[in-house]
Amino acid sequence: MDGNCGGRGGFTLVELLVVLSILGLFFLVALPGFEALQASTRMHIAVQRLLVDILLTRSEAIKRDAEVIMCPSGFANGGARSCEGVYRTGWLVYEDRNRDRTLDADEPVLSQAQGFGPELAVTNRAATRDAGERILYYPDGTSRRNRTLMVCSTRRPELVSRSVIINRVGRPRVERGWGECPRGT
Repeated sequence: MDGNCGGRGGFTLVELLVVLSILGLFFLVALPGFEALQASTRMHIAVQRLLVDILLTRSEAIKRDAEVIMCPSGFANGGARSCEGVYRTGWLVYEDRNRDRTLDADEPVLSQAQGFGPELAVTNRAATRDAGERILYYPDGTSRRNRTLMVCSTRRPELVSRSVIINRVGRPRVERGWGECPRGT
């Protein structure tokens, strides 16, 4: 005798259904937490991308001893080489050589960025409008205006917002919860 009692190894249908039910419940419970983590990570990355180009705008203004502007634009997405729209759809940084606050054909584009898509909104601190104003830095590195670009998840508006805040002297910083995300954006 080989010690085998004649039974087959494996699972019964009932055991398999129990295991699948437990796995299903696990995924049902874990999925919302994973979606929140994913949305929070998207917001963090978006704020860091904005911050990097704001810092570039400021440093290029100082380095070039010229006015440098960051403005919303769809240029990186194949759109026109112009300043229009809102930051959620993309932006560019350029040297405003003639200081007329418009992007002319002979002015160099220093950086361009694609937008974030519909899952994120970029608004003012009060969340009353999409952020679309130009960010101007003078040759001394100042912006001479306070400004906030608040990033919120449109799919998970209950998540804590992340913002890039620029003070009058031009120093940008990142804050969490600086404004409240609008519900139902």
